[in-house]
Amino acid sequence: MRVLVTGASGFTAHYLLKLLAADCRLELHLADCASGAPGKIMSCDLTQKGEVEELIKGIRPERIYHLAGSFTNNYDIDYPANVLSTKNILDSLLKLALPSRVLLIGSSAEYGLVNAGDNPVNEDQPLRPCRIHGLTKVYQTQLMRFYCKVYGMDLVMARPFNLSGEGKRISKLMFIGKVHEQIEKIKNGEISKVIVGNVESKRDYIDVKQAVKFYQKIMEHGIAGEVYNVGSGRSIRMRDLLNLLLKEAGLDMKVVEEKVLPVADQTDVSEIYADLRKINGL
Repeated sequence: MRVLVTGASGFTAHYLLKLLAADCRLELHLADCASGAPGKIMSCDLTQKGEVEELIKGIRPERIYHLAGSFTNNYDIDYPANVLSTKNILDSLLKLALPSRVLLIGSSAEYGLVNAGDNPVNEDQPLRPCRIHGLTKVYQTQLMRFYCKVYGMDLVMARPFNLSGEGKRISKLMFIGKVHEQIEKIKNGEISKVIVGNVESKRDYIDVKQAVKFYQKIMEHGIAGEVYNVGSGRSIRMRDLLNLLLKEAGLDMKVVEEKVLPVADQTDVSEIYADLRKINGL
């Protein structure tokens, strides 16, 4: 079976590819992947319709794990990466009349403003994003539903909460990545403090190795047009997570400096964690 993985040089793809490579039935094809990863390496700008069509035409994948995306909270970056790339893939499949199954990756940021009583949050929770990243992921979700309903495409979506894993592999745009980067700078004598914002909020973190197993499960058993939460089903206070990261590095909270968040971040949700009944039912 021919499988295409986009965003193959990213943090999550590193672990997904290890999982998929263990299945000898799969012929892996990687777009924008890191050198040395298993499978065939191809470079493709997914925001360019022509390049995407050539990629799909050359591979004719039976399954696509669309991991490529962006979470900069800059609309001019996140919209093309999250929405336009998805549309280009789906349009190419339609044009080539390929019945491929596609797994799209949403985000818990789509839920946005969640009240304490809404937890655990299930997939029917109203989507009220309060960040650009979450907004573009809502667009992607609506795009999936439209293409499923109008064109009968075989699309499923994972909606991951926060991913944890090896710090040096995680994007520096994410909390764990930011903290890990600052810890390394402290060890190298470049800085003396780990700067953080609000660490009293609670978030759902799932190990990336477990998350990709859920991705595979959704790909194999998910119902077309449906969205599935991917998380741990529990929350952790960010202060406690920070303390764990520091302890692993031989440091303590004395090196932490908490700063007041800018106005744009005052919509921070106090707690959110996933209801996993839907994915556990697959």
